[in-house]
This record gives sequence, C-alpha cells and structure tokens, in this order.
Amino acid sequence: MHNPPRIDGPVRAPAAQPGADMGASVPPELRTLVRDCLDDLDELVGRYVPEVSAFDGYEATVPPEDLRETARACFELLLRLIGDLPVPEDLREVPDRLGRRRAHQGVPLERLLQAVRMDFRVLWTAMLERTRPHDQLQLTRGAVRVWEAVEFHTVHVHAAYLDQVAVLAREQEREQAALMGRLLSSDGRDQQLVAQVATLLQVNAQSEFAVAVAPPESQQELRRAVTARLTGQSAHLQQHNGMLVLVARLPQGADAPPPAWLDGVACAVGPVARGLARVPDMVRVAETIATTIDGGTAHPVTLVEAWMPVAAARLGPMAGMLADSVLSDLDRLPPHERERLLDTVVAYCGSGSVAAVTRELYCHRNTVLNRLSRFTELTGLHPTRPTEAAAILFALECARSRTV
Repeated sequence: MHNPPRIDGPVRAPAAQPGADMGASVPPELRTLVRDCLDDLDELVGRYVPEVSAFDGYEATVPPEDLRETARACFELLLRLIGDLPVPEDLREVPDRLGRRRAHQGVPLERLLQAVRMDFRVLWTAMLERTRPHDQLQLTRGAVRVWEAVEFHTVHVHAAYLDQVAVLAREQEREQAALMGRLLSSDGRDQQLVAQVATLLQVNAQSEFAVAVAPPESQQELRRAVTARLTGQSAHLQQHNGMLVLVARLPQGADAPPPAWLDGVACAVGPVARGLARVPDMVRVAETIATTIDGGTAHPVTLVEAWMPVAAARLGPMAGMLADSVLSDLDRLPPHERERLLDTVVAYCGSGSVAAVTRELYCHRNTVLNRLSRFTELTGLHPTRPTEAAAILFALECARSRTV
C-alpha cells in the first residue's frame, strides 16, 4: 500500500521559450560547427546511445529505438539553440515530451538528468574534433552557449518529469480509492476484485490487516498518526460512508496492531482481518463502533470495549423494553437517591469489591452493602452475581442509548 511520493500541484518549467535568451551573439566559428553537427546527427546519436543504455534504469525500461529517436530530437534542438537558428514548434516541445515519457516509463530521475547532461559532453567532444588546434581558443568563446542550452533543456525536462510524476500519483490515488471503495462496499467474495486491490496496494491478499475508522471530528488526528507512525508501512486511507477508514497490513507475525499506532486518536478499531477479503466485514464492524464514540473519547475503541452500546443500538425497540423491565421500579425513588443507588451498583459491577467501592465513593462499607441490598429489593437482580450484573449494566446502557 505504499503510495508514490505526493507532489502538491504541478511543477511548471520556466516560462522562457527555447532560444529566447541565450546570451551574447553567436561567434561565426560556432555557427559553422553547429551546421556541421546538424549534418551529422546520426554520428552524435551513435555516440550517445551506447553510453546511456549502460545506465542503471535505462536498458530495461527504454527501448533502443525510443532512445535513438529522442536523442536525435534533443541534439537537433540543442544545436539550434546554440546556433541561434529557428526552432520549429515540434522541437520546442521535446523537453516536455521527454520528461513526461521517461517518468511514465519509470526511469529514475537522477538517471534521466545524468543522461540529459551527457548531451554537453557529446556535443562538446564533436565540436572539438571538428576544430583545428589553432582555432580551439575561438571555440571556447562559445562554451557558455553550449552549456546554457544544455541547462535550459535539462531544467525543462526535469520540470516535465516532476509534473508527470504528480499526474501519475494522482491517477494511482484515484484508482486505489475507486477499487478500495468497491471492495469496502462488497461482501469480499469477488476474488478478482480482491486480487486487483492486492496488486494495486502491493500486498499479499492472505496477509492480516488492521482496520480503524475515524468519525469526522477525529479524521485529522488519524491522518497525522498515520503520517507520523506508519511511514514505510503498507497503509491506505479511504473516505467511506462519511468516515475515514484506515486499512494497514500488520507486520509479519503480529496478531494485533501495535498500541502505539493510534495512541491518542478517537477512532474505532475492528477485529483483525485475516486476509484482504475479510476487510469489508471488519470495516463495517468498526463503522458501527465509531457511531458509539462520544466526544470525551481520546483513544482507540475496540469491539470488546464497545459491545454494550453496539448491542443496545442493534436491539432497537427492545432496548427500551429491557431498560424498563430492569430499572422501572427505581423510578419511585427520589432522583438523588436513585442516582446514589445506581452509582454504587455500577462501581461494584466494575470492580466486584466492596472495599474498592468505599474508596471510590468515599462511603462506609455498610452503606455500600445497604445500597446493593436495596437495589436487589427493588429490581430482583443481584449485582453480586456475574450474570445478573451483566444484565444490569446492559440495561443501563440501553437506557442511555434511548436518551441519546
């Protein structure tokens, strides 16, 4: 899921047109050499192609005929710039076409710039060979023009390359988003779709994946956490159903996401997806958990933590019925007494220790026991019995979900 480096906005080449400003006028000797070299373009190409073909990243990606054609066009452009000769419109576009083509072919930028700057050496060597020894001093007067032409060409190739990289990155992001959106909206049974997503994200479809979902108010925190803590990891962020979804391949051998990944982020974490095909199911679980996150949460929430509000929400009208069947007899108490009774029951169900409740609520042991006994008297349920304690806590959750 490693994405290409993001380049914000296109990188534009300088506005100057080829040949618009190449310094001083062209010495006659240099113009003569330019015309001689234009007549021998095939010789220049023949010198250039074998050397560049030997560069890492060229031979495997750029066909020889492509390299010869672009070299010929580049040398003609450079010679016309050096000699201050007319530059046809088609030649003016050579640097842009070259930069974009090599970016699309995947040639590393440093190798491309190395190849482009080799133009100077090939041109200068050819000019020296065509100059008599006693005229070489005159030739040096034109060295600056040769170098400026090559640099002008290089800058435009470089800018076009970066422009195309940005275009390819945006296209890849759109393709990833579209395919991932299809996967998340599916049941995961389309093996061809799963394989396409795995290929695009560069992951093994049988790997294990962590899934997290952030509601709108905490999406920026999730983005920052991914940028800061998951650099180099196979991670993908995707907008889905109004929430921000994170799908991250777990490190080999890990059976759960490291806690530090999302520490401090208010998000929902689904169970680990055992394979890419299980990701849609786990995202739906995490989306359901995310709907239960309240404004005071500042950490990842798992299904184990959120099962009560999730289950209460899924019960529909039965949630209110359950709350009434357990808690309705408490309604005849004065509000402050009812609140104290419930605070004591919840504290006891959380710890199972009377001593812990006395410390938490700053009351006597007998007071705690009396309140627990009074609750049993009114509801018929014993907070000291685990199964009944679970029913009490769930009924309280159903009551809360009804008032939200």
